[in-house]
Order: sequence, then C-alpha cells, then structure tokens
Amino acid sequence: MTPVWKRFSAMFLAAVMATSLTACGDKGTDAKTDNGQAQSTSEGGERTFTASGETLNVGVQTNIISVPTVYAEEKGYFDELGLDVNLIVFPTGAPENEGLAAEQLDVASNGLASVYPMASGLCDWIGESDCGSSTVKIYAREGSPILEHKGEIEGKPEMYGSVDTLRGARVLGPTSTMEHWAAASYFNQFGLVSGVDYEYLNMDRAAAAQAIFAGEGDIFVATDVDYCKLMEENGMVEIANCEQATGTDYNNGFLARKDVIENRYDDVVLFLRGMYKAAEELEANPELRYEFSLKYYSENGKPADEDDVKLEAELRPFLTPDDFTAPDFELGSGALKVGSFFASIGTLEEDQTPLIEEAINVGPLQDAFGITVNAATLS
Repeated sequence: MTPVWKRFSAMFLAAVMATSLTACGDKGTDAKTDNGQAQSTSEGGERTFTASGETLNVGVQTNIISVPTVYAEEKGYFDELGLDVNLIVFPTGAPENEGLAAEQLDVASNGLASVYPMASGLCDWIGESDCGSSTVKIYAREGSPILEHKGEIEGKPEMYGSVDTLRGARVLGPTSTMEHWAAASYFNQFGLVSGVDYEYLNMDRAAAAQAIFAGEGDIFVATDVDYCKLMEENGMVEIANCEQATGTDYNNGFLARKDVIENRYDDVVLFLRGMYKAAEELEANPELRYEFSLKYYSENGKPADEDDVKLEAELRPFLTPDDFTAPDFELGSGALKVGSFFASIGTLEEDQTPLIEEAINVGPLQDAFGITVNAATLS
C-alpha cells in the first residue's frame, strides 16, 4: 500500500474530476442517472442522492480518527458511490482547521480541535468516528493520599479522591485541551476551583510527564494509549476515567463546511455512507482493523507499537450507524460540553457556545441511513 500522503498530497488543489460508477452500498440501492453518474437511495427508497462530480477534499490524520475514511478510499467505497474523494493528510487538528477556513478542505475527521470551527460558524458536526475519551484517564502517584478515599461522589464508587486530599493538588498539563477539561470537571465534582483550591500548571504533555516522574506535581491526565501505558509503567495509579470525571464521553468525528453542506449536500451524505461502510467492516473484524491500522500508521510516519495498536482497537471501538440510534446517544454531546468549558475559561467567547449547539447537524447522518439521531443541546 503506497503511503497516503504520497498518493494524495500532490492532489491537494487538483482540478475537479467527475466519476460515474455504479454504487453497491449495503444501506440502500444504487443506479445510474442518464448522464452516467451514480445514484444512491436512502434505506426504504424515500430519497435519491447523486454525487455532484466535484472533488470532495477530505482532511485526515495519521491516527485512529481517520482509519475508516482511509480504508474506505483504499477499498473503493467512495468510488462505488460515484464520489470523487481526495484525501489530504495533516499531523493534527489545528492545521486541518486552517485548511477548512481556507476552503482547501470540504470535510475533515477531527478531534477536540473541532470545537473551534464549530464555534466560529464555519463548520457543522456531521458524524462521529470513535470514542476519543476511552483513553482519557486521570492519574495520581502511587502512595498519594488521594488514593485513601474512594466513592466519595454519589454514583461513582470506583472514583478516587476527596475534598481534603485534593485541595492544594497540582495538576500538570497543557491548557485548553482534553486534559484541562477532564481535570477541571473532576475537581468541580468536589466543589474545588482552579486557582483557588488547586493549581493547573500549563506545560506540554511530554514535559508534564517527565515532571510528574521527577516528583513534581500530583496529578497527570493521559489522553491516549501511549501516555496511559507510560503512566502505569511508572507507578502512577488511575483515579478516574473520562466518564467518571466529566459525566460524558468525547467522540471524535467529522466536520463539514456549512457552504459545502448547503451546495453539495448529496456529496456529504454519500461520504458518510462510504465511510461508515468501512467502519462497520473494520469493527466486525478486529484482526483486519489491527493490520490495516498498523500498516497505515507505519507507512505514514507514525511510530506504531504492535501491542499499542491492538490495545487501541480494544479501547476505542469505531462507531457505526447502530450506535447512533441508541436512546441515550446524542450527537455532539462531548463537543458541546468541551465548548462550554472553553467559554468558561475564556478560550472561547460565551456567545460562541450557542453556535456550537447550532453546528450539530444530524441531517446528513439521518439521510445517509434512514435513521433518527438525537442532537445534544445546551438545555
């Protein structure tokens, strides 16, 4: 498999090319229009979606967020739907946001950085890929007084901590991040306020990890498999997971520019259909997921330990359309809570939080699969 960045980066601003292939998706029926373009009907045949023929520029990252999208392209699932998709690799979410703002990207798979183009009114949140918070864990040093108290918060018998043992604690990590949100939410349950009852010391992840191992600080928040493994190998003890700390999960997912949704709605629907076909296939076959992820990471410059990739697959399942119909599922719930937190600390303006709520768009997902999806709200 040729590395994705080599195959697609050169096409970043390529001329639009129309494709016209007969689709064969398993969530609907497909046919060709008179001009040869592929059509795809929603389940039940109530609506037909036809690719525009314009190239859909999609931002991906060399991490779990983008694996189903890359697999869908490799397998030709977008081609089957008549959709001309151009994948463009980015190292993180921030430069993807820049690509969206510059109209060089139409759609992007992204994580926490998604709240910014949602809050600015640039993009809508149209789907979710994996539970990014499954590997978000809060750690304290072995022997810490924090470990002497457990179950102090009602309904959370396995979460460690108490008002007395947490007061005066120092948390090490970067601000305006998943780490910051998880830590603040955890302390808030005990009625403790940053800068008054505890300190959150701003430093990057690597520096924070080294500092905690050197005996500085009291608490570290890990946000991926690598850092969870590093903490546990160095005698740190998990005191809370993301759901315990924040009351919700944070799912990574997909942004689409509002103008693209308005002008090329069918392309967005077909993108979701092709991508989730890949997600379902990978989720149903753990060995396939492991092999493809490992190959994708290694061929695109991401160091990948085999055991870590296997653990990642266990801890962070891909979401599929069946997940979105669960009674307790709300699209965008994590993004909305993170956005509200960012507004509370001044990273975003207070009046931008309603824009995040408005940006949660269940329409493309519902139309792609003929399902009903609940959207998260501020109320």
